[in-house]
Amino acid sequence: MGEQLLGIHSLLATIASSLFLLLALMNKDELEEFAFNNALKLSSVIIIISLLICTLYSISLGCKNIDINVVYYIIEGICAVTLLLYYMNLNGFNFSFKIKNEKLINILIYSSITISTLATISMLFEFKFFENAQGFIRYDELILFINAILFTLIIPLLPKRKKLNLEEYKKEKKEIDKKFKMMYLVYIVIMLLAIIYITFKKMNII
Repeated sequence: MGEQLLGIHSLLATIASSLFLLLALMNKDELEEFAFNNALKLSSVIIIISLLICTLYSISLGCKNIDINVVYYIIEGICAVTLLLYYMNLNGFNFSFKIKNEKLINILIYSSITISTLATISMLFEFKFFENAQGFIRYDELILFINAILFTLIIPLLPKRKKLNLEEYKKEKKEIDKKFKMMYLVYIVIMLLAIIYITFKKMNII
């Protein structure tokens, strides 16, 4: 039964791949090329994120064996989602999303930075609260990895910067540099304190 299901899965993956390659390699006009590129980009993002989340979840549970069916699922997923999104793009269904609220943008960015900093501190100090006895990674590592994925998703959703004259550009750049310098300073101080603490702990001074 298992061999029959694997054979069927191989057949489905081959059919999906054939349709995808046919669509990818055939001559297309400008509109079709634009729709295909958008569909491929979005489907790649969806599949990669889904795969990363599933993988991180699996290793957090202690799973390390890779099933050959997973490879077929990835192939079928990319092909099927790309074909579906391509068809929808050609019929006028375009997917685009931008965050226009500046306060929400700042909240998301600072929250992501805060989570990354706290997760890093937890990893350095090896807090027992985030230990994972059954998996291969700690929970703070898992949080840090997921947060990194989410942060990379936030950046493309930011609105395009408006055109500024020279004076406005200098003023805005100065404010941004000031904020980043403060963030770097806080982060460096925290990291130095963490390194000093860990060093003293290893030397049995603390």
